[in-house]
Amino acid sequence: MKLYGSLASPYVRRIRIQLEDRKYDFEPINVFSDEGQKELLKYAPTMRVPLLVDRDNVIWDSLLIAQYIAGNPFSLDLQKELVLINEMSDSGIQLYQLRKFNLDSNDKGEFSQNNLRRISSILEYFEQRNLEKWDILSQWLYCTLDWFSFREVYSWKEHSPKLVKFMQDHKDRPYISQTSPG
Repeated sequence: MKLYGSLASPYVRRIRIQLEDRKYDFEPINVFSDEGQKELLKYAPTMRVPLLVDRDNVIWDSLLIAQYIAGNPFSLDLQKELVLINEMSDSGIQLYQLRKFNLDSNDKGEFSQNNLRRISSILEYFEQRNLEKWDILSQWLYCTLDWFSFREVYSWKEHSPKLVKFMQDHKDRPYISQTSPG
């Protein structure tokens, strides 16, 4: 089993955490380089990470990979919450790229504003959730919030005291530090 991905990606990190107890190879890829894009294109038309190759199975998209690793489909309720985290992650990635490529570095455009509102709404949802267990939902949320802080994409801590506590409660887990984006 081989996982392709960037070291900083929250999507890749969540899969690495899920694979913590399994034997697999990790192939770091620079997704912004021509070489990295060519490598990804060999396996997936999306040219995005994460990408899992397991014998004859080539799987892209973190939700599909996570279900494949788990060996069964997730419940509808869990899938809905994981999709919320994906939506929040996607919005953060879009904001990051708009800033990185100087397309909307001050978040003034309507597209950026929509992404900021989406992140805020989803954070409010998870602020109300009971996240005591360390499970796939918590792992995905942790990776996204940590990535927001790492890339300085969204200042979430001031308005999310329960999520701040959630992050503090889990920051010392062994595989968290081993997969840290920074």
